Formats: sequence, structure tokens, C-alpha cells
Amino acid sequence: MTSIVADIGGTNARFAIAVPKKGGVGRSGYTLEALTVVDCKRFDGFAAALQHWLHGLEQPHPLRACIAAAGPVEHSCAGGRVIMTNLGWQISAKALQADLGLERALLINDFAALARSLPLLGSEEYRVLRDVPRLPGATMAVLGPGTGLGVAGLALAGDKPQVLAGEGGHANLAVTTERELQLLQIMMRSRRPVFNEWVLSGAGLVRLYRAVCTLHGRRAEDLQPPEVSARGLDGSDPLCRETLLDFLNFLGGVAGDTALYLGARGGVFIGGGILPRIAALLSESEFEQRFLAKGRVEQWIKTVPLYALNAGYQALIGAAAALQDEDWIPRSE
Repeated sequence: MTSIVADIGGTNARFAIAVPKKGGVGRSGYTLEALTVVDCKRFDGFAAALQHWLHGLEQPHPLRACIAAAGPVEHSCAGGRVIMTNLGWQISAKALQADLGLERALLINDFAALARSLPLLGSEEYRVLRDVPRLPGATMAVLGPGTGLGVAGLALAGDKPQVLAGEGGHANLAVTTERELQLLQIMMRSRRPVFNEWVLSGAGLVRLYRAVCTLHGRRAEDLQPPEVSARGLDGSDPLCRETLLDFLNFLGGVAGDTALYLGARGGVFIGGGILPRIAALLSESEFEQRFLAKGRVEQWIKTVPLYALNAGYQALIGAAAALQDEDWIPRSE
């Protein structure tokens, strides 16, 4: 059934109308119409951003909606409520249903939506990082650094996939090497504990850069995340390049941890807005080594395939699929 879908992150809000493809939900499963991406900073809340999109529609809006938002969702029979972690927006499915006269409204975590999309994605939607066979029917996992760090899983239980939505971005950051320990000790001067998202996010990239500068006894410049990335990629600033490599190393370790937590023999997918911009440094980093460095279970984790999601609108597809699953209920949030 045609539906309103939205993916509300800490930086951008994406809105579309999802139309099921003929023949039912197959690969990708849906066509996205009236797709619009807006900067969240332009609006004082979700309702204003939604109305901006609705005013631009050239057709009546559908009577069903699924909103995927970055934050822990309080689920209820009314469809849920969320206060977004890095944006502060409050979204209520009940209020959305009343305001738009909807037949149904559902609110889910943004990475829950991304996880739900995984079985529907074609090979053009991702890049293979570790080409080993997926175990049929095994749990899949997704994580991604962007404004924050999202983490979720998908258990394939028969015809009704079960999303495992959590807040893994706020788990404590682990270190593997002496250098990472030194960086962690520097960051602990301003934050305890140092959690995954404190480093593996846009703002975290800047924090990591400052720690790298401190490690070298250098004064950090006042850089924004895109500047750290650009200088690191073009080699104009060696400390920025070190920062990107450290970032990828930490990300590889957290991706491996996620595989272990969820038993993700169906594959670990990495999304978010940062990795596609710095993926050129993957081969120079120790990303894969950190993913595999799991001690006594290293032989097990070598069987886990690893993918990088291409930039796109997979969460909107997942939101549409979640709404299509009539009895879809996340196990945890």
C-alpha cells in the first residue's frame, strides 16, 4: 500500500511517498516518489519540516505513514513517541495521525528502518568489503557513523523479519592498541566514559582530530568534520590523515563487536554519511584487521561478510517495509 515515509536524522530529513512495485515486495520492493531532502536546521521541529514537504506535493498524501527517527522510540499501541537524541525534536505517532487524518501512523528508530531494508537491497546498493558467503537465514546487522552512530540488527524468522533496535552508539568505546589507549586517555580528560558515538560520528571526528594533535604535542586548528576529511584525503595535513585512519580503525573494531553481539553471519553492513566520503583510505587503514581481531573467536568472525552501504535512501525503503509488516514489533529499543 502507498505510504508516507520519512527518515529523520540529526542533520537531514528525508521525505517520500513509497509505492509498492508490481508483483509485491521484491528486490528494493518500492518506488520512492516526491523524494525531498531538507536541512533540519531550517525548521524548529518535525511538524514544520513535514508541512514544508506536504505543501510541495502535487497529489493528495497517502493515509498511512512510517517515520524513522534517530533516537530511542517509546513504543505503544498508538504507534510510538521519540525525543531525538542529537536534534531534540519530539515526534508522536498519535499526534501525526490526528494532524494528518491518517488511518495508521508508525514511528520507528532510523537504524531499525535501515536494518529492515537489508533483505530488500540489490547488489548496486552496497560495496563488498569482505567477500565470504552469507549464512542463509542468519541475523544481519547494520551500523553507521553520521551525526551520531546508529546500530541495529535483523533476525530473519520465517516470513516475518524481526528488527533488533538498540542504542549501540552509546556503548563504551574499546581500544586495541597502545596508540588507541593513549587517544582514549586524552579524550577521557573531557568525557567519561568515552562511548562509541563520542568518536564515531561527525563531531567525534573532530574530537579524535584534537586528540591526535594533543598526542603529537600540536595545537589543533578549529576545523569542521568536512575539513578534517578533505585535508586527510588529499594529504595536505598529516594529522588529519592520521585521524581518518584512526577513525576507520575504531570503526572496524566496533563493526566486529556488533557482529559478535548479534551473531551476524548474515552480514554486517556499514551505513551513515561518513564512510562513503573516506572509503578511499580503507585499504591504508587497519579496518579489516580490527574487524577480525577478536581473539579466540577469530575463526568464527572470518565467516562474517562485511559490506559498505552506498549513499542512498535505504531507510525509506525499510520504513515502507516496516509498515507493510502488519504485526511488525521491534524486540527492544
